[in-house]
Amino acid sequence: MSIRCKVCNASKIVSTDPINPNINWECQSCGNLLDVNGYIVTSN
Repeated sequence: MSIRCKVCNASKIVSTDPINPNINWECQSCGNLLDVNGYIVTSN
C-alpha cells in the first residue's frame, strides 16, 4: 500500500501495521509531517 503527500504528491510505501496504523511520517520531498492519509499534521 502507498500513500501520497497532499502537498507535493510524493508517495510513501507503507505496510498496514495493525499495532499502530495511525503513525505520522515526514515527507522526504517537502519536509512536512503528514498523517496516514497524506494530510499535513505540522509543517516546518
